[in-house]
Order: sequence, then structure tokens, then C-alpha cells
Amino acid sequence: MIRNNGRVKTRRAETESENSQSVPKKRKLQASQPVAKKRKTEQPQKTDRKDEIRILREELEKAEKEYREAGKFIIEETRRLKRENVQLEEEAKHHGEQFRYIKYKIDRELVWKKQEKEALARTLDKGQEADRADVDVFAKEENMAQSYLDTINNLKEKIKNSGMTPARAMASRKACEMCQIEFNENINESVPKILPCGHTVCLGCIKELYNDGHVRCPSDRWYTKLDESPESLPTNFAAL
Repeated sequence: MIRNNGRVKTRRAETESENSQSVPKKRKLQASQPVAKKRKTEQPQKTDRKDEIRILREELEKAEKEYREAGKFIIEETRRLKRENVQLEEEAKHHGEQFRYIKYKIDRELVWKKQEKEALARTLDKGQEADRADVDVFAKEENMAQSYLDTINNLKEKIKNSGMTPARAMASRKACEMCQIEFNENINESVPKILPCGHTVCLGCIKELYNDGHVRCPSDRWYTKLDESPESLPTNFAAL
């Protein structure tokens, strides 16, 4: 035990008193140290009904503005497309008229070409027929020349035998100059016909020379157009 000022204290009491004095110091020390601040968490702000209505109205106004702009754009595009359609229709009409004119011109040229081709073919056919007629005429002229020689030889024999002059012997013989067949009014092909050039040829030879309405005289080779048939030519009765 310890005596203090006439008071007696035990060891236990002494330790308890020391502990009681030391506790406030620890608390003071703990109070003097800085305390860590807690971070504040952001809490979502609550929107009231007025703000929601205002936001919806703004969105509605924006949507209506976009709708009006889209409608205006559609109207302008429709007008533009209509103008382009009218222009395209006019161009198509113009091109159609040009196409019809070109087609008409080509068809007309084709008709002209066809007519020219047909005329050229007819001319070629006539030329070939004329060539064939010339060949026939040349052959007949050769036969005629040969018949002339035979006739002359026969006349010479007659002159020698009868004492007749050559001029009188030729005048006494009345025959076609082409076929050398004597004229005979009883035989249709041997009837003497007078050509427009003045020469006399039998009807049979005229029919052979008749081609496409024309007759070529075997004496002067002059083409003559006959308005009617060879039978309509005048008959040379003096040659009978």
C-alpha cells in the first residue's frame, strides 16, 4: 500500500487511476488526426412532368418541321419530274417525226432503186434481144447474100441459054430480097408488104423481124415502129 496525504491506495487502485488518466490523451490524439472525407455519389436528378411535356413538345415541333420540309421537297421533286417528263415527251415526239421522215425517205429511195433496177433489167433484156436479133439478121443476111449469088448464077445460065440481057432478067424476077422467095398473093406469108422506109418485104420475113412493136428493114437496117400488126402494112401489088 502507498500512503499519499494520509490516504492509503492499493496498487490496483493506482493502475486504474493511471488508466483513467491515459484515456483522454488517446482520444485527443485520435481527434487531432485528419479524417478521410467520403466521396459523394452523384444521384440521378429526377425530372418532373413539366420537363417531360416540354421535351415531348420540342420533339413534336422538330418532327413537324421535318415533315413540312419533306413535303415541300416532295412537291418540288414532283414538279421537276413533271417538267422533265414533258420535255422528254416533246423530244420523243420530235425524234419520232424525224424517224418517220427518214423512214419515208428511205422507203422512197428503195422504190426508186427498185424502179431503176427494173428499168435497167428491161433495157438489158431489150439489148440482149436486139443482139440476138442482130445475130439472126446477120445470119439471114448471109443467107440472103448466098441466095443472091445463087440467083445471079442461075440468071447467068438463063442469059446464056436464052440470049436475054441481065437487066431484063432481074426485072422479070419478083422475089423478096431477104428470103429470095417469089411474091405470091395466094400464100399469106409470101404477100409483098411495103415498109414505112419504102422497101418491099414479104409478110413472113416482116413477122420474123417484128420485135416489141418495131421492125428493122433488111435493106437499109432502119428501125420502124408499127402502130398495128404487120398484116396492116400496105400490099405492094406492083410486085405481084
